[in-house]
Amino acid sequence: MSEDTSSELVSLRSKLTALTELHSRLQTLRQIPALLLRPPTSNVHAVTQEALLKHEFQELREVSEALRAEKVQAALVAARGSEAKDKSELGPVRRRGNNKRKRAPSPESPQPYRPFEPKSSVIFPPLDEAATPLQLDGLPDFLKEFNRPDKICKLRIYSPGRTGPLRCPVVLRFTIRDVAIIYLTLDRSFSSPSLIIESAIAFGPREQKPPHSQSDYAVFQKLSQQIAKMIQSQPQVPLQSVLSLLSSYEGLFVQRCVACGRMLSMESHIPPVARVWTRTGSAEAGIIWQWEPRHDTCLR
Repeated sequence: MSEDTSSELVSLRSKLTALTELHSRLQTLRQIPALLLRPPTSNVHAVTQEALLKHEFQELREVSEALRAEKVQAALVAARGSEAKDKSELGPVRRRGNNKRKRAPSPESPQPYRPFEPKSSVIFPPLDEAATPLQLDGLPDFLKEFNRPDKICKLRIYSPGRTGPLRCPVVLRFTIRDVAIIYLTLDRSFSSPSLIIESAIAFGPREQKPPHSQSDYAVFQKLSQQIAKMIQSQPQVPLQSVLSLLSSYEGLFVQRCVACGRMLSMESHIPPVARVWTRTGSAEAGIIWQWEPRHDTCLR
């Protein structure tokens, strides 16, 4: 071993010793705050708080002087230079968890692929050219025309114990045989005498409940929410357009969602209660507008 190498080892040991001693003294300083905050004891032999404070400040001054010492400063400079040259990423021990690649949370269940489909800006179908928004005096004749014998859906005025002339608000009972009962509350529009829908509540076909209550079944609760959401998006929608929507629920429990192809949603196990007024076909084959069933989760 050459003299230069031997002197380098001696210098390195001296610097390591200086840094080790400094580290040990710094560790003792960590205990000072806890000692100062400890309440004084009643023991007659205990050190007074004032004496303890003087001792700790003296310890702090000594560590400060040791840190500024030439030998320690030279050791710190050498350590920083060695760290800059070393590319082995040696340093403070890191938590093992930080070095692990974070995994994305796994889904609860595999989701079907849903291609991007632009949302339709048309919520309800427009009225026919010959039709006009329904008014209160035309409601009885409209009900007679609507309730044809060949139709599964029926529409009646719900007025238990109510007599006298027809006046607003009016409650209609829309029935889809063996599927659902939907109560519609109608009132006059502020801007015109036309009737608008104030609320819509759905029930099971055999539920005997008043129109101001709520169904006991989640599927009809969801159905009520979906219809109400659509009406709120277009508050002045004519009654005829809403009846077109309600009639599309004839196949509520047998139709599949056009987005995922399932009858029951994977999240809530509920049939497709949402409806989207969609244009299908082409200019050559003919364009057809129709209601497409979807789960409420497939609308997102």
